[in-house]
Amino acid sequence: MRETFTAANIQSHLIGYERLLALFKEIQKQTPKGVGLKREVKTSGTYVLLQFKIGDKRTAKACNCDFTEIGIVKALEKAHKVSEALTKFSSEVEFWAWYDETILEKNVVKNDLITFGEAIKLVEDNYWNSYTKKRQQRDRNNPSHQSCWYEVYYCFYKLLPSENSVNLTDIMTVISTKKRGAKSYKLCICAMKKLCEVIGNDKLRDELSKINVTQTKFREDLQSISLDDYLRFRDSVLDIPVKDKRYNLESRNGWLFVFSMQVIYGLRVNEVFAVQNIDKLFKTKDGVTIPALNAPNNRDMVAVVGNETNLGTTTKTGYRLAVPLIPPTHPDLIEKLEIKSGKLPNINPESNNPETIAKKHAKEAHTRLVKWAKQIGFTQTHALRHLANLNGMMAGIPLEKRAMSLGHSPTMNDTVYKKRQTTKTRLDLLTQSTNQAIPLQSAVAIAQKLGCTDEKSIKLLAAIYNVYEDEITRIVLVR
Repeated sequence: MRETFTAANIQSHLIGYERLLALFKEIQKQTPKGVGLKREVKTSGTYVLLQFKIGDKRTAKACNCDFTEIGIVKALEKAHKVSEALTKFSSEVEFWAWYDETILEKNVVKNDLITFGEAIKLVEDNYWNSYTKKRQQRDRNNPSHQSCWYEVYYCFYKLLPSENSVNLTDIMTVISTKKRGAKSYKLCICAMKKLCEVIGNDKLRDELSKINVTQTKFREDLQSISLDDYLRFRDSVLDIPVKDKRYNLESRNGWLFVFSMQVIYGLRVNEVFAVQNIDKLFKTKDGVTIPALNAPNNRDMVAVVGNETNLGTTTKTGYRLAVPLIPPTHPDLIEKLEIKSGKLPNINPESNNPETIAKKHAKEAHTRLVKWAKQIGFTQTHALRHLANLNGMMAGIPLEKRAMSLGHSPTMNDTVYKKRQTTKTRLDLLTQSTNQAIPLQSAVAIAQKLGCTDEKSIKLLAAIYNVYEDEITRIVLVR
């Protein structure tokens, strides 16, 4: 199935600076009438300008905002201030005096004695006024957003002496509590740099930027499981006598459906609870109907992952489509795992704590694996996600499409995920994988040599490589 990039899913495929540009375009749509934002690129850096009409001229003026996530959000706030000021001032002289003082912050003496408590409050306000990587406004009532604030920022900030003025010594004391080279060390420094950026302390931020945050220490307890082992595990969970006190077939089937969806699609645990078309069709914003997974005539079995789970928590990558990753060794895997007749288990959070709610799906899944599979050394649900990726490799599905379906970058797919290969899977990859076609560029070159560049040949290549005909034509023209 060809994936069409739409406004709903394009964010999943953006990285780095592209994400920043996407955020900027989104913020541009939210500026008040008569005031716009413009990007300015200079040798010294990239900045945001405010565009507005004063008198008979439309002008673009600096607003003291860098082209960063913080700068873009601040520029939007300043755009609203300018919009309001334009209706108040009758004199251009008075307006520009106000602009220099309020927007450009000239003649404002910076308070270098701001306390950590005050700085943390500013970072928190900035956090809730900004946007997620999916360009969604953060919501104070969303458990995932609340949990993110704690895990990314506040868990480090709470170690700072709130009454002390912001200073490097106290910051470094907190950083030293984290193991150098570990992920927590890197996250801690990033959080402290954010604090410095928000309060405008460039000197402290530059000092922190000198620290090497390269992660050198990784988990050594990553688990792997082969498909055959998973199938045996599944059979053992269902092989419980009716009279056994542990017997609860509906719950067991529900959680096995969750785990099997991970095996088939490579979904994160909470993403299974966000699938929109398990038992009903889904209609996309651009009018495409995607059949329910349980529909008897549904052969493509495309899963629609939504933005939110059944508990109101948000998914990591937001809306995306996922395709089955079926290895050639088990072509009947969807039938064997009973995906079409699957049903999610019931989950009821016992607490209103946002962190508890955000982690509820993962905790419940882990609890089941500890009960059912600890004896075989399988307690990490992420092992199933990695298994799905390897199944896709065996099926000859290209790296980019596997990454797109799993909801991460090709680099992540090609490095971290390959670390979980079991010996059995590695042997299957070597001996039973589906042979992949030669690269698209090479195929087009051969077709040209053979004189096969007519409309029919282009349609055939497009169908074989699952790309649009325009892409084939473009390569032909370039060559």
